[in-house]
Amino acid sequence: MGDTFQTIVDRDATPHDAPRLARSVVDLWVAEGIVLAEAKPGWGLSDLPAHPPGPHWHKAVDDARWGAPEGVVAYTERHVFFSMLDARDPSTSCPRCTKVADDSLLLSEAVEQWHRTGEADIPCHACGETAPAPAWHWSDDHLALAHLGFEFWNWPSLSEEFRARTAELLPGHRTAFLTGKI
Repeated sequence: MGDTFQTIVDRDATPHDAPRLARSVVDLWVAEGIVLAEAKPGWGLSDLPAHPPGPHWHKAVDDARWGAPEGVVAYTERHVFFSMLDARDPSTSCPRCTKVADDSLLLSEAVEQWHRTGEADIPCHACGETAPAPAWHWSDDHLALAHLGFEFWNWPSLSEEFRARTAELLPGHRTAFLTGKI
């Protein structure tokens, strides 16, 4: 059986802007009745406080018959977001030349360094340029290194419309959508 998660990630939020952006998104969801305002422990899979579903949570999903949602955790600090549904090995491509990287060990070391310090550059084997680790593109939104993300625990599939409206609240920012099951 297991637990599922869906995460909407703002790949461009700065550490300074993440709390403000999170508050504006959550405030809109609260106004629409999708989540409740007060984040509480026990509504997500971790010990982190999560916003319980609101009376109109069904407005965020494709089909409300397929689940009883738990909470939504709003991450506003450096975090490595990941997906766990795809059994294939993900690939990542250079943001400068779009060539696929061929050294997964280098990538994992860069991700680990970014998680620890907030900084890591990855050199591209094809073009020779380096780019910050968060700028690299992981296939199928497998991984996102970011300071802002909204993790929905055990919700039915979030609708494309809801995800698009959420992205509009983060103008000019790249977003990623990751799913998983543990």
